[in-house]
Amino acid sequence: MYASLFQSVLFPLYETHLRKRDTLRALAELEQSQWRTPEEVAEDSFRRLLEALHHAEKHVPFYRRRFAEYGVRASQVKAPADLAAFPILTKEDVRLFSKELVAESHVGTLHQGATGGSTGVPVRFMYDHPTYERRVAAALRADGWAGAVMGEKELHVWGRPPGERKGFDTTKRAVHEAIWRRRYISTFHLRADRLADTVREIVDYAPRVVIGYTTPLFLLARAALEHGITIPPPRGIITSAEKLFEAQREVIERAFGAPVFDRYGCREMMLIGAECERHEGLHVHAEGVFVELCSDGRPVPVGTPGEVLLTDLYNRAMPLLRYRNEDVAVAKAGACACGRGLPRLASVEGRVLDLLIGEDSRIVAGEMIPFLFKDLPVERYQVHQRADRTVTLRIVPGPSYGPEVTKLVDERLRLVLGANAPLTVELVRDIPLTAAGKHRVTVSDVPVDLGSVTIEKANEDKPAARVAAPKPRTRVAHVVLGLRAGGLERVVLDLVQGIDRARFDPMVIALEEPGELAPQLATMDVPLRLLKRGQGFDPSVIGELSDLFGREGIDLVHTHNPRPHVHGALAALAARRVTGKRPRVVHTKHGRNYPDDLGRVIANRMASALSDRIVAVSDDARRVALEIERGSARRLVTIRNGVDTRAYKPGDAPRARRVLDVPAGVLHVGCVARLSAEKDHATLITAFARVRTSHPGARLTLVGEGAERASLEALVKTFGLHGAVSFLGHRDDVAALLPGFDLFALASRTEGTSLTLLEAAAAGLPIVATRVGGNPEVVTDGETGLLVPAGQPAAFADAIGSVWARPDRARMGAAGRALVEERYGMKKMLSAYETLYAEVLRLA
Repeated sequence: MYASLFQSVLFPLYETHLRKRDTLRALAELEQSQWRTPEEVAEDSFRRLLEALHHAEKHVPFYRRRFAEYGVRASQVKAPADLAAFPILTKEDVRLFSKELVAESHVGTLHQGATGGSTGVPVRFMYDHPTYERRVAAALRADGWAGAVMGEKELHVWGRPPGERKGFDTTKRAVHEAIWRRRYISTFHLRADRLADTVREIVDYAPRVVIGYTTPLFLLARAALEHGITIPPPRGIITSAEKLFEAQREVIERAFGAPVFDRYGCREMMLIGAECERHEGLHVHAEGVFVELCSDGRPVPVGTPGEVLLTDLYNRAMPLLRYRNEDVAVAKAGACACGRGLPRLASVEGRVLDLLIGEDSRIVAGEMIPFLFKDLPVERYQVHQRADRTVTLRIVPGPSYGPEVTKLVDERLRLVLGANAPLTVELVRDIPLTAAGKHRVTVSDVPVDLGSVTIEKANEDKPAARVAAPKPRTRVAHVVLGLRAGGLERVVLDLVQGIDRARFDPMVIALEEPGELAPQLATMDVPLRLLKRGQGFDPSVIGELSDLFGREGIDLVHTHNPRPHVHGALAALAARRVTGKRPRVVHTKHGRNYPDDLGRVIANRMASALSDRIVAVSDDARRVALEIERGSARRLVTIRNGVDTRAYKPGDAPRARRVLDVPAGVLHVGCVARLSAEKDHATLITAFARVRTSHPGARLTLVGEGAERASLEALVKTFGLHGAVSFLGHRDDVAALLPGFDLFALASRTEGTSLTLLEAAAAGLPIVATRVGGNPEVVTDGETGLLVPAGQPAAFADAIGSVWARPDRARMGAAGRALVEERYGMKKMLSAYETLYAEVLRLA
C-alpha cells in the first residue's frame, strides 16, 4: 500500500511538481527505449555522441584546443570507427584542466563530484542537475530489473564514513531514507566476529531488494550459511563496486535465496552497465553513456579485452569525451534473450580490491579506501597490509598537501582499522604500477579465501545450509472474451504456444464463447475454461474468476482488452481475500480502447490502477494510456506484436491466384480482417468501386468473418460488383493466399498493431492503410506503402491506383518485409513477454 502511495503520489509530488525535476519523465523514456532494436539503439546512441562532440567543440575551451592539436573536427565523424583519430581524455587531464573542461555556454548551478580513485588517482568533476536526474532514472530502471519497487524496503550494504557528526545533513538524510524505506549497513563497521549478528539484523528487516558492495555481501552470505541462518528471500541482490566472481555469486544466491544482479559504474558517469533477469552480461546504459573498448585508442574485436573509453551523453556542463577510466572490459556479441536492444559487456576487469583486516578482526573492503581520499589533495596512494597485519599507507602528495592532511588520513584509517592498528604513513615520489600497467589501491598479504566456501556442521542440531529446490512452473491465466478469428486472439495463441513452457504453464479463460480458434488450444495442450458473462459489468463473473484463480493456483493473470481487464483485475484482487495471495496482473492494450467513450476510459483507469503492468502494442496505444487514461508511466511498457516471418513470406503468386480464381495481370487487392464495424470494410468497398472505373478487371478479396457480412454483401450488390468482390470467410491458409494479392488494403477506423498488416508486410506486399492507431508504425508512408485518412473512399481509391501504377512495388514490399524482420519478429515478442512476466513475478 505504501509503495503504491509513494510511486503514485509522494514521489511525483515531490520530484516533479515541487522540485520541478524530470526524473520520472526520463525514467519513462528509458523504460521504452530499452525495447528498441539493437540497430535503433546504436543509431540513437551514435546520434547523441555526435551532439556531444559538436557541443564540446563549440563551447568547451579544452576540446577546441585539443581537437586543433590533433587536427580533427567533430564534422569528420561519420561512424564510430572515426573516433580513433580523436584524443583520449585521461584522469590527469581532468585534474589539470578542470576549469577548461567546463562549457562556456553553461548557465546555472554546477555540482561537484569526486571519485576518490579506486584506481588510485582522485578525480573531481562537475555536472548539472538535469544530468543527475537522468542518471538517477537510469539507476531506477536497472533497479527495476532486479525487482526493486520504489517505496518498498531496500537494504544498502554500502560505504558510510566513520565518525560522522550529527547535523542538518545527517538529519535530512535520515528523513530521506525513512521516506524511501531504505536502511544502510556501513561496510566500515563490519567485523568478522559480528557478521552473524549483522545477518540477523537483515533477517529482522526483511528487505525486498539488497544493494551492496560485492565482497561485504559475500562475507555476510557466507556467515549466514556457516551459522545456519535463513534469510527471508528478497526479490534480488544487486552487487557493485568490484568484480563479482562466480563462486561469490553462487554463495550469495544460496544464502539469500535470490538471484544476483551485477552492476558496473563509476562516479564520473554513475551507471554504465547492469544485468537483467537473464544474467547474460551487463546491458550498457547506451542512452547515457557511449562505451568504446580499445587498444591504443582503436576498437578491439568483440570478445577481446579492451580498455574502457567512456563518453557522457548527458553532461553538457563538463563533457567527458573518450574518457579513460582505467578499467578493462570485454564486449558480448549478439542480442540478449530478454529482448532488450541494449548492447552488452561480457565482463569487466580492473576492479578487484584486496580486503584489509582490522585490529579486532574487523573486515575492511578495499573499495572503502578510495572513499576516505575523495576530498584530499593526494596524487596517488596505496595501502599495503603485510602478513603480520601491519599496514603501510604510501602517499604521493599533491601541491597543497601539508602535515594536517597526514594527520587527517591517519585518523580516518584508524577509524576504519582500529585506534591501535599498526599503521605507518609514508610520503613517496611514486608508486610502482603492476606488470599490466594498473595501480593497486590496496595490497594485502593476509590470506582471505574468496573462491571457495566450506560449511561444516558444528553439531547435529545445527541447521543444514539451504539448498534451492527446483522452481515450479508459473501458472498464467489469459483472460479473453473468446477466441474468435482476429488479431488479438491469434496473439494470445502465439503467446501460449511459444512461451517457455519449462517456466510458464498457461491456460485460457473465455468470458463469452470459445470462438472458432479454440480447438487449436487442444493441440497445444493448453486448457480452456468458459465462464458465461452477462451483459456489461457482471459482478458474478468476478466471484467465479477469483475462485478459479484460487483453485488453479494462478500466479499471473494476463488480460486482453477492456472488459476482460476490468473483470480480471477485480477478480485478482478478490482472490487475495479467498486464498491470501493476489495473482499479479498484466494487461495488454491491443487497440486504442475507445478514448472518446468516457465510461470506458474511467473503467480502464480503474482496472489499470489494479494492474502491475500495462502493455501497449503501439506508440499510439501508449499515448492513449498515458494522456487519456492517465496510466502510470512506470507501469507501462511497449511490446509490439510479433509475426512468424518463416511462415509469412513471399511465395508462389501464380499458384495463389489459381487457388483464388483470379486471372493473371489484373489488379488484385486483398484484405484480411474480421468483418466488424471498426475495420470499415464499407470504405474499402466504396473505394474499390471507384478503382474499377479505371481498372475494369480489378478484383477484391476479403478474408474474414463477422457481423457486418450481410450489410457488406448488400453494399457490393448496390455497386454492381458481383463477381469482382469475393468473401472467403475465415481461412486457416492465409499465409499461402497472401502472395496472390498485388497489394494489401486495410481501411480500419481504429487499430492497435494490426497482425494482418504485419503478415502482409512479411509476405512482401505493398500496403494501403488508414493513418490510425499503430498503422503508421507498420507502414512507412511512401516507402512500404501509402497512408490515407480514415473514412475517405476517394483518397483510399487514389492510393490504391497510385501503388498499382508504381514500377517499384516490389521494392516497397521488400522494404516492408525488412521492417517486420527488424522490429516485429515472433521471437522478439515472446522474449519481451517472458521478461515482463519474470519482472512482475518478482513483485510478488
